[in-house]
Amino acid sequence: MKRQFLYDHSKLEGMDADIEISLKEHGIAWSETKEECLFYYGVIYGEEEWERFDVCSLNKGLDFKKEFDWIDWDSINSYIGMNFDDLTFPQKIADLITYYGYQNIFGDSYCEGLTYTEITGEK
Repeated sequence: MKRQFLYDHSKLEGMDADIEISLKEHGIAWSETKEECLFYYGVIYGEEEWERFDVCSLNKGLDFKKEFDWIDWDSINSYIGMNFDDLTFPQKIADLITYYGYQNIFGDSYCEGLTYTEITGEK
């Protein structure tokens, strides 16, 4: 999928201010456009950190309640300690992945994954 090159990777965001920590420790980072959000998420965990990442883009108009009608929303609200609807789009996805795993949110990964360097261009 070459769509990820349509996104500005200099504006990658994540769970931490440091993208390396976001990817390697939390296993997720994202880049947004007005209509979509591109996620890099950990698929292979090494001895101490995430080492390989897959990519998925989602439309920000996603109807969470309809798309994920199997989710127990009361449990999610309890888990995050606030109302799910008050979160930003990327935070919603990150919390769902943390709680349910990437396979249940994005589906299975069928690639060997990208490295941190392949995503960021850093050495």
